[in-house]
Amino acid sequence: MYTKGDFHIHTTKSDGDYTPTEIIMFAKESNVDTISITDHKTMSGVEEAIKAGEWLGVNVIPGIELSTRFNGKKVHILGYFTNEIYKDKDFISALRYAKKDNSKLLETLIGTYVDVRKDLEKNKITTQTGIDLLKYFGGSVVLAHPIRLKDGMLAPLLEMNFDGIEALYPENTVEQNELYKGIAREKGWFYTAGSDFHSDSKTHRHHGLIGQVYLNNYEIEKFIIKLKNNENTCLGQACINNQNPRQ
Repeated sequence: MYTKGDFHIHTTKSDGDYTPTEIIMFAKESNVDTISITDHKTMSGVEEAIKAGEWLGVNVIPGIELSTRFNGKKVHILGYFTNEIYKDKDFISALRYAKKDNSKLLETLIGTYVDVRKDLEKNKITTQTGIDLLKYFGGSVVLAHPIRLKDGMLAPLLEMNFDGIEALYPENTVEQNELYKGIAREKGWFYTAGSDFHSDSKTHRHHGLIGQVYLNNYEIEKFIIKLKNNENTCLGQACINNQNPRQ
């Protein structure tokens, strides 16, 4: 049984200060027994974290964070998985194309099932494309740290087909936590908690510490059930049952 979960953590595989193994050690020290590694546009640290987690008794849910654009403004989205999609060569290629803003190659790869669009102002994939890309590969998609959105952006984003919202975040007030949890209930979504951990340096820390915000046992269980249910409703040929989506 898992009791304390933090689902937004970065490692040296993107812009964090610590390796996936070190993150697992920090989680253990903080009594956090369920985490998600959500590096930017890569899942290359997930396997290491899972192996370290098996050794230390920390459950690791594969995750990722994508930077997208909505009407020219940055929107971060989080994807969560219950399978080994991080080993899939097409998914790895799709993330690489998204990272390099190569919409042509991305469209060649998944364009039959996903409407690949980029924001003309910033040349980045749109938020809807990011959502559809993650869902195509069997992911559940969460709107990250809504408190950081520019004024006027939240309402139209809530009309998109997210599966959840990051309701608990270090920058939120108690009232904002409750507001976002209420949105999740109203939309029929799940909600997550994420420290957005990058570093524990006092001089360079702009995010939270591991376990600063967290889901409890009941919330973690509900979250994982939703992930498993969503995995079987992914788009096109990417429906995965712990297998390569194109087998």
